[in-house]
Amino acid sequence: MAVLEKRSPRESFTKKLEQICQRLDEASTRTIAHKDFFSKAATSQVEITSLWVVGSYARGAMICGDLDLVLEYRVVEGQHPSPRTMTRTFFGTPQYVSYYFGTPESSTSGVVFTSAVQIWTGPGCDWRAAIDLITPDPSASRAERETDSIPLRPEQLYMEPERLQELVALEKRGILEWEFIEITAADLEPAPTEEISERDRKLLRIAPMMAKKSQVLIPAIIRLMTKHERFGVWDSSDSYRVTLGCGATALLLGRPALPYNPFDDEPTIKQYALIPHISRKGPNGAWIIRRGPNHPDAQALANRHAYYLVSSGSPETVMHRDRYKTWSTEILELFRTQEEAREFAVMLDEEDESPETEIGRAEGLDLISLFALVDVVEIGEHQLAMTHAGAAYFERDKATMNEIVVALPLSNQISSEA
Repeated sequence: MAVLEKRSPRESFTKKLEQICQRLDEASTRTIAHKDFFSKAATSQVEITSLWVVGSYARGAMICGDLDLVLEYRVVEGQHPSPRTMTRTFFGTPQYVSYYFGTPESSTSGVVFTSAVQIWTGPGCDWRAAIDLITPDPSASRAERETDSIPLRPEQLYMEPERLQELVALEKRGILEWEFIEITAADLEPAPTEEISERDRKLLRIAPMMAKKSQVLIPAIIRLMTKHERFGVWDSSDSYRVTLGCGATALLLGRPALPYNPFDDEPTIKQYALIPHISRKGPNGAWIIRRGPNHPDAQALANRHAYYLVSSGSPETVMHRDRYKTWSTEILELFRTQEEAREFAVMLDEEDESPETEIGRAEGLDLISLFALVDVVEIGEHQLAMTHAGAAYFERDKATMNEIVVALPLSNQISSEA
């Protein structure tokens, strides 16, 4: 886990643990109001039978990130309420307390806690003595976990422990790779109006439709995409669900979850940016996930290149409209060789009397940033639909990554033909 997580003195967590035990002494069985599967009002009776403290606090650490507790319970009457509703009813909402359900050997954490200390065993138990038996240890620290390479806390993500472990395994195999970019207080400051690009003005226009906590992230997101997404424009179709698109980047805000098989046949997504809402505990930042060097797409595109025309610093695209269609389609033409691109650019310059068109070159996974710009990519005789609009326009299926790779020239072909 990222070292940016806020950590606090042991004494502050001792007070929280004492308050939680006092609440159990007051009532270890409570009636919980909640909503059932059909969102109808329901009540259940739940009894908590045991409580263990685990993690760094149980090992005596003087500084802890949070208070990890394992609760064993039984439903006396009614259906299972959600874990969050249950703990809120029993204990309120103390900060930096993480609850897992089950026993130290088998709980919802997905981790076996070998240093668990049982604190509360039922009404009348001497939980104060159990707390006092934990000897503070200045040398104790947070235990290493398999998922420590993930830069965000599990509580910041909407993913099960097994899913996080799976992602770590994929990262170790080189199928995925990622980086963490911290969001600082300065990043959250609004940029001067004159420094905001026309592209980002669209994001500012849709920001009021987003949740307030997501709106706080807008300045940082603009700065992030300025560095990590050169060409793309904003797609706001899912803004109310804290999902945004900017070119080849899919941004997931709030308490995000990476989709299963995130890059399978996704030729227009180069990276996912998972950005939790800002919290005092942190870490605050963007977890950017990409295909790793051993991902099949990375290997398939590794020796594929293409050339394209550049106008005003961006790839030059063409809007095409058929009189029999009710919508237009944006098209990007890619060229097998630099010479082909140059000849086409000269022809356009002669027709439009515009300044000389520049020629760009993309290779490997960077090609995806081009695919994400348009509805259709043309490579020689190939017309490849990138979006549903492009597929509908040409009345064909969206192109798969394999079809795109086959249409792209091999790098040795480009070298020999250029």
